[in-house]
Amino acid sequence: MLLALLVGLLLSLPVGLSAIPTAAADDSTEVTIQLTRLTPSIVRPDSTIVIQGRVTNVSKRSLVRLQAAIWRSLTPLTTQAQLQQANESAPTDPEGERMYSADTPDAYQDLYTAAHPELGPGQSRTFTVRATAADFFAPGSPQTGVYLAGIQVRENGVQTVGRARTLLPVSVGTLSADGLLPGQASIGSTTLVELTSTPSMSRPGVFVDDSLADEVAPGGRLDALLIAAEQHGASYAVDPDLIAELEAMRSGYKVTDSGGHTTAGTGASYAAAWLNRFRTMQADHDGFQILYADADLTAMVHAGRLDLIKRGQRAAAQVADTKGLPLLVTPADGVADRSALQAATELHARAVLLADTTVDGLGPVVRVPGGPLVLSYDTETAGGGPGPDPRDTEVQVRQASLSDSFITSISGRPSSSLGRLRVVTQAGEAGGESAALSAPWLSARSAYDLLNNTPAELQGDPLYPAGDAGQEPTHHQLDRITDLAQNLTTYQNLVVNSSGLADQADQAVARAISQAWRGQRRPMAAFVQSQQLLLRDTSGRSLSLSALTTGAAIRLDSSPQVTLTGSSAGVPVTIINNLDIPVRLQLLGQSPNQSRLRISNVPASKLGVNGVIGAGAKMPAQVPTRVDANGAMTVTLQLATPGGELIGPKHQLRVNATQAGMIGWIIAIASGIVLLGTVVLRIRQVARERGDQPDEDDDLDEDQPDQDQPDQDHQEHDRDHDLSPGVSHG
Repeated sequence: MLLALLVGLLLSLPVGLSAIPTAAADDSTEVTIQLTRLTPSIVRPDSTIVIQGRVTNVSKRSLVRLQAAIWRSLTPLTTQAQLQQANESAPTDPEGERMYSADTPDAYQDLYTAAHPELGPGQSRTFTVRATAADFFAPGSPQTGVYLAGIQVRENGVQTVGRARTLLPVSVGTLSADGLLPGQASIGSTTLVELTSTPSMSRPGVFVDDSLADEVAPGGRLDALLIAAEQHGASYAVDPDLIAELEAMRSGYKVTDSGGHTTAGTGASYAAAWLNRFRTMQADHDGFQILYADADLTAMVHAGRLDLIKRGQRAAAQVADTKGLPLLVTPADGVADRSALQAATELHARAVLLADTTVDGLGPVVRVPGGPLVLSYDTETAGGGPGPDPRDTEVQVRQASLSDSFITSISGRPSSSLGRLRVVTQAGEAGGESAALSAPWLSARSAYDLLNNTPAELQGDPLYPAGDAGQEPTHHQLDRITDLAQNLTTYQNLVVNSSGLADQADQAVARAISQAWRGQRRPMAAFVQSQQLLLRDTSGRSLSLSALTTGAAIRLDSSPQVTLTGSSAGVPVTIINNLDIPVRLQLLGQSPNQSRLRISNVPASKLGVNGVIGAGAKMPAQVPTRVDANGAMTVTLQLATPGGELIGPKHQLRVNATQAGMIGWIIAIASGIVLLGTVVLRIRQVARERGDQPDEDDDLDEDQPDQDQPDQDHQEHDRDHDLSPGVSHG
């Protein structure tokens, strides 16, 4: 029995040992670590390094007795190649070392208590760890260079469940009065802050959501970006549509939901404060305007729709705060081909902003034949340095940028170098210390200064990856945009009071082609649909502009069959305007056989009252026709704007043409001719009869003298009596 127990224990031992986490478990990621603070950003031998952050359990189980500790690699990076390799390395490469000993108790922190040892799924804990430079680099001494550093989180002290890494410039040696090491060069540093937002105003004073209010509120994304733009030496590029939308917000606005219900917006005061700060910043900073609504130039050029971009630029010319700024074209993801650059020239752009990878690593000023100057921004540090994610926090973006320029400065690059262009588009790149990215080796330069320098020449074409081409709007999306543009033109030509509608239409089209919609098909479709809700019927119900073609807004009505009894007559119809606004219309007619039945169009001036069909009106009208032959045929009637855009569905009705009026006239004329001929013949007949009778008066005169008057009167009476029976027959 004892032997059996021992054998069972020995057999169970490997199983128990296998449950202990091994080194392979270090690859797991069950928590995310967000670095929220690292000081100092540039380490000296006498510095105390402080790292703060937040650990979140992203697994589906509770994690037990977590602990966060400083981690670092003690191998300095001194070349750009080494820095790039580190940025691309796996989270476990290099292995590095954790700071966990009784001699450095502040370098690690328990994320639990005895009463609460577990961190459940979705729960978070914050930490603050610190170490002196002497302890951080022990057992050796620091050297000048960039070091990988960060945090490791372990469970039960045996299994690593998450990591965060960043870059730490270390400056060792005697500094000059300018804070530079011996032989260290000054590097030009240009910061360009993009002030843009996804379009959210679907029509004047109406927004699809209140996200823009959140962005300009204190602590919001655009608040952080404006802080960065306000820093000394920074330049900015602003979307004119952003200014237009904030102006609308400041004046009071509404937010509509998917059902069309509206509520009052909450960001009027935030918009006013942001605009006031923006205008103050403008006074002493170099700035550009970008395409209205950050329109997707490359995609529209490929689709053959540069006309839509130009409509947006007409809208930009109406924005007072930005219309005087030079145009900077900012293609999506910083990539564009030669055709897009040529289009930028046609738009009179001062420059095009591209990623350095698009122009073969050249920069920050590049000349591409056939296009305007290119401002090439640094992409090496745009991702925030080494992984794992999240690596785009303010801390990691700042440290990556400083490390990149630091290595350049200590590598002997000449002081006349134009340096690097840094583009700031996200709050994580702009907030806190990153808003004023500064270091002794950085020399601030404005974007205008860069454009005045001799550019590098690109040999060949700029790079436009297939992946970016695949993000361009689909044919279906382009059809939506085309329909929107056509419907806006129809609406503009339809309404009686079209004041301001041309500008409104230009703005709407530009917002629909914003590059913010790349990869966002459903949000783009919903936004375009909201842009078309410009109509209301007489009951106050919202209608889309598409209702102008379906008949829900305006339509024709008539009897299904009409009989015409004359050679020229009017076909009676009724124009029904269900909208709450007056409109102008013309009426078009089409006959299947013009030689038998001709239909005339009715101009807008002859429809309605003084050419206006009132709101909610049911207006009768007559369509002129000309009948040249009998028969039945189906004719087509169509309403249209004075500009020719079709309104409502085609209306067909059957016309029976008898020409009875013409036949009646023929019969009447023929009868008249017959009657006249009969009368003439009868008169001639009577005349002949009278010519054949003897003249009794003459006989009496000859045979008798006139002496018996009574007898003469009697003869005349008899003559009159004899003539009466002849007139009746006639």
